[in-house]
Amino acid sequence: MQPPLAAEVYRGNVVESRHYATAVMVDSKGKVIYAAGDKERPTSLRSGAKPLQVLPLFTSGTAEAYRFSLPQVAVMCASHSGQIIHQEQVLGILERVGLAESHLQCGVHRPFHRATARALAEAGEKPKPRHNTCSGKHACMLAITRHRGWDIKTYTKIEHPVQQEMLAAVARMTDLARDKIDIGLDTCGVPVFAVPIYNIALAYARLSRPEEGRGRWREGMEAIGAAMGRYPELLAGEGRLVTALLQAYKGEILAKDGGEALFCLGIPSRGWGLAVKIEDGSERALAPVVINLLRETGIIPGSLPAILEAFACPVIRTHQGQLAGRIEPVKLFG
Repeated sequence: MQPPLAAEVYRGNVVESRHYATAVMVDSKGKVIYAAGDKERPTSLRSGAKPLQVLPLFTSGTAEAYRFSLPQVAVMCASHSGQIIHQEQVLGILERVGLAESHLQCGVHRPFHRATARALAEAGEKPKPRHNTCSGKHACMLAITRHRGWDIKTYTKIEHPVQQEMLAAVARMTDLARDKIDIGLDTCGVPVFAVPIYNIALAYARLSRPEEGRGRWREGMEAIGAAMGRYPELLAGEGRLVTALLQAYKGEILAKDGGEALFCLGIPSRGWGLAVKIEDGSERALAPVVINLLRETGIIPGSLPAILEAFACPVIRTHQGQLAGRIEPVKLFG
């Protein structure tokens, strides 16, 4: 099945490129509300799994034992930009469980936040694990591992009990058996889970309706939703679509991005989940497509908040700043 056209890239009045996407919206019971493309198309959750992977923090009793704050839970769910506010939360998590930055096995890369990266370079310093966009997730894994008394040296391996707990959480939220989930390796060195797009949307629909859960599962979903809603700046960072959406619609939209142009949303008021995948993995098409879908489905009514305008129809400029083109979304849902 050919995925539908989702966005066109104009240079002047000529379409230079086209991006195709698969998108599925479901309710918390699994009913398909809208679909474009093959809803059974498997894709890796990548960082879209993070809010689901934080659930074992609560089901294991780790959150209660260490009394983590909502900002710390937010950065555990984050693909952050490496700003100081992100670094502080990650280091605070590690300090609370009696571990150090050296225990993080996420690897090192330049911070996504340009000003932070520039400041490091000007100071002659190199990036550290705390700057890694996945360091919050790794700190969460280490916290659970520490609480349960497991080996902290091998926490990234799929055989490790912390990874098995996270696999179980993803399986439960996506309504799939563990053996139906394909396992790969994420860039930060931990297992990544591939499931159909339909099941990604279902997981976020369920996350948006914590009252349908029980006990520690419900507690975890409530805390994760609250953390995402109250601390948008910790979920991604300055200039990022996730943060802008969460800031514009606090508590009304749950948003999380994933690698290779995946975007996941939960709509608490309706109990809906939406998963969007740009087929060629191009991040440039993701924001306009996501915003267009939210408008198509009436989740964003009326005029856009100012904070989202630049994401809705991005412009292309020359190196001198002149307008050269634009990216326009195309209607996906009929």
